[in-house]
Amino acid sequence: MPDSNKPVLQHLTASLAGFARQLLRQCKHTQEQHDRPAADAGITHQLAEEGIAMNSSRQSFSTVMFAELLMELPGYQGKISQAYQAGDRQGLMDHVHQLLGAVAYCDEPELETALRTLHRVLMTEDTDNIDTCYTRAFSAINSTLTYSGYCGSA
Repeated sequence: MPDSNKPVLQHLTASLAGFARQLLRQCKHTQEQHDRPAADAGITHQLAEEGIAMNSSRQSFSTVMFAELLMELPGYQGKISQAYQAGDRQGLMDHVHQLLGAVAYCDEPELETALRTLHRVLMTEDTDNIDTCYTRAFSAINSTLTYSGYCGSA
């Protein structure tokens, strides 16, 4: 892994760890509330509110991760393109794998599916399918950048 990616990876890891701790605390609190006998009907309302709060936390985490992804996506797009153009299948697979690791936390199903399909087909010798899947993945990256408002490097 290049040293230039370490600060971003450390930040993402710290963000993920913090979010995981928060979810565990909320789940533990919800479980404790669930295990206690209900004193009144208001407990159901409280559990529903906690469920909404957990969903909101997941959404917030996904949004933060997506913002981080958008900062890194143009660089990955360049690395993936260079590896593909050079015929460096292992490099291409490595870059796609790294990008998939970030995309998995971002609730971007189109991009994630395109990258997973490309990663899977790179393990085969089917060059026509590799070309098709690369084009689909590259297009999904472009769409993600375009719809997010990315205008290219200044």
